[in-house]
Amino acid sequence: MRKHPQTTPSGAPALANVFAPQALRFSQRSVDIGDQWGRVYAVVNYPPKVGVAWLARPANLPGVTLALHGLPTDPTALTLALNRSISLTAGNLQAGGNALLVQRLEAQLRDAQELMRKIDQEQQSIFTVGLFLLVTAPDETEGLRRAKRLEGLMAAAGMRARCLPFRQEEGLRAVGPWGIFPKELRGGSPYQMPSETLAAAFPFSSGGITHGKGIVLGHDDSGGLALVDRWDLSSDSPTVIAGVTNRNWTILAGSGAGKSHTTKLMSLREWCQGAKIILIDPEREYRTLCANVGGTWVNAVGGDVTINPFQAAPLPVDDAADEGATAVAGQVQRVRAFLDLYLPQLTDIQRALLRRAIMQVYQARGIGVDTDPAAVNPGAWPTLRDLYDYCKAAAAQGGSDADTWSTLAALLEDAATGIDAHIWNGASTPAKDTDFLVIDIHDLQSAEKSVQRAQYLNVLGYAWDIIRRDREERVVLVVDEAWMMIDPQTPQALSFLKEMSKRIRKYAGALTVVSQNAIDFLDPSVAREGEPVLANSSTKFLMRQDAKDLPAVTQLFSLSQAEQDKLASARQGEGLLICGNTRAWVVVDTAPHETSLMYGGW
Repeated sequence: MRKHPQTTPSGAPALANVFAPQALRFSQRSVDIGDQWGRVYAVVNYPPKVGVAWLARPANLPGVTLALHGLPTDPTALTLALNRSISLTAGNLQAGGNALLVQRLEAQLRDAQELMRKIDQEQQSIFTVGLFLLVTAPDETEGLRRAKRLEGLMAAAGMRARCLPFRQEEGLRAVGPWGIFPKELRGGSPYQMPSETLAAAFPFSSGGITHGKGIVLGHDDSGGLALVDRWDLSSDSPTVIAGVTNRNWTILAGSGAGKSHTTKLMSLREWCQGAKIILIDPEREYRTLCANVGGTWVNAVGGDVTINPFQAAPLPVDDAADEGATAVAGQVQRVRAFLDLYLPQLTDIQRALLRRAIMQVYQARGIGVDTDPAAVNPGAWPTLRDLYDYCKAAAAQGGSDADTWSTLAALLEDAATGIDAHIWNGASTPAKDTDFLVIDIHDLQSAEKSVQRAQYLNVLGYAWDIIRRDREERVVLVVDEAWMMIDPQTPQALSFLKEMSKRIRKYAGALTVVSQNAIDFLDPSVAREGEPVLANSSTKFLMRQDAKDLPAVTQLFSLSQAEQDKLASARQGEGLLICGNTRAWVVVDTAPHETSLMYGGW
C-alpha cells in the first residue's frame, strides 16, 4: 500500500508541525516552549528510605511533568562496588570520629548492606535512575511560583531538585515522552535503586475513589472510576474507604459550576439503585426530572400541600421509648423555632408571652405534651389563626401586657389572615407515599427573608417526619440552596439541620447539603451551627469556588495549594471529591438518556 504523507512547502511532514511548538528558546535556567515558560530540574539527592507513592505529590502538582528513567545495572560490577564500599565504610567506623560522622557512616553501612541483601537474597534488579521534572506556566511570574513550590515540596520529602544550568535543552529531551536518557545527564543525577523502589514511585496514587459498587459519579484525572457506595459503612467491608463514618454528602460550588446538574444526576442514580429521594427545591430545577421518573412534585407554598407548623407526627416506636421523648413536646420546640424565624424582631418579653400562647392554643384543642398524635384528628390541631386569635383576645382583656399582646397579634396577622395565610393555615397534607418526592418552594422567592426561612424550616421538618417513619428504608434527603436558611439572629433552622445530619444515620437515611455560599456557613455568628453541617459529612464534592469562598473552603477542608489552583479554575462539571481520607479530582459523566430524563426530551 502506497502512503502519501501530507507535507509542508519545506517538505517536513505536516503531522510534526501539529505537535511541535511554534518555537523553542533556551536560556541559562529556563526554556520558552512556544508561549509557555518552562524550567527543567534534575533530582540529585534522595532520602535513604522512601514509602509507597513517594513520587505521587510532585507528579500531581499543576504544571509539573515528571520523567523517571531506569537503566539496568550489571549486578556483578555493582556487587563488587558495594563490597568495596562496605569494607571502606566499616574501616572508617573503626577509626571513630565525632558522633555525627559515626551516625552517618552507620546509616551508609546499613543502606549498603540492605541493597546487597536485595541483590543476593531477593534477586532484585538494580537500576541506574535519573529523575527529571519540567515546570511549565503561562508566564515567568507564575512559573517561578510553581518552581519554588516544587523545590519546597521535594526538600520536604528529603530530595533535592536542582535546576540544570546551561543544560535545559538536554533536560527537555530527558523529560519528554521519547524515552531518552541523555548520556551527558547520567553523571549529573544518577542513583542506584532496586526494582521495588522504582515500582513504588508511581502507585496509582490518583487511581480514583471506588467502593467497587454503588453509583458512578464520573472519572478521575487518571481515567479511573469514581464509584461510591454511600450506604456501606461496615468496618469489616473489604471496600470501605478509611474515614467514611456516615452517609452524608456536602456539595459546594460557585454559580454555574454544575452543582445542580451533579445533584440531579446523583439523585437519579441513587433512585435507580432503590433509594427513596426527597428533594427540597427552592429554584424549581427538579420538576422535569420528577415528572420523567414518575415521581411526585408538590408546591409547598400555597399549592397542593399545606404544612401546618403545629401538627405533630407520631414518633417511631424506638424514639417514643426514649426517656422523656414525646411527639407534641418536640413539635412545640419546632413551632418556637418556626416563629423565631418568622418574627426575628421579637423582644425577650414578646417571645416569652408568645411561647405561653403556644401552649395555651394546644391545650384549648385538648392536646397536651403527652398526647399521642395518632389519636388526634388532622383538623383538630391548632393553627396560626388560633394563635393570632389568642393574642388578639388577650390584648382585648387589658392589663399590663395588653400592648404587648396587641403587638404580637399585629405581627401574626399576615400569617393568620393576610398574604401568608395560604401557606400555613389548615391541616397538614398527608405525606406522599412515593419513592421520588420533590417539595417545591420556588414561589417563596418574592417573599420576605423571614417567610423564606420559616417555611424552609417547616418543609425540612415535614421531610424529617417522612424519614422517621421507617428505620429500614433508604432515604436520601437533598437540601438544595441550604444557605437560604442562614440567619445570624435566628440560627434555629441551621441548628435543626445540624441535628438532623447527626441523627439521620439511625433511620437508614442520608443527607445531601447543596450550597453555593460556603462562607455563609462559616461566618463567626453562625459557625458553631454552620461549620458542622458542611464538615461532618464524610463525603464532600467541591466544585469551582468563587474568590470569596475559596479561602474559607481551603481552611475548612485543609486544601493543598494544588487543590486550590484547580478549584479556582475548574471547568463546569468537575471538582475535588473528598471521601473520608481519600481525595481525587473527578469529572462528572452523564449518559445521553440521563440528560433526557433530567432536562426533557422523552
